[in-house]
Amino acid sequence: MIKKLQKIGNSRGVLLEKALLKLLKVEDDDQVEIIPQDEGLLIKKVDAKSAYQEVSEKHRKSLDKLGE
Repeated sequence: MIKKLQKIGNSRGVLLEKALLKLLKVEDDDQVEIIPQDEGLLIKKVDAKSAYQEVSEKHRKSLDKLGE
């Protein structure tokens, strides 16, 4: 799929069609993670479990201190 960048304010964006969002199981107000890769960008839906794991790993020492 080839998309054209569109101006959105001072930024640029890519609009994703409803059919593509449905295929990715992404709904309004869902969060996505954009991961730079060698060949381009990976757009991945963020689920609560993976978001918790990432924050938990990144801030483990602080979270442990709060639990004391």
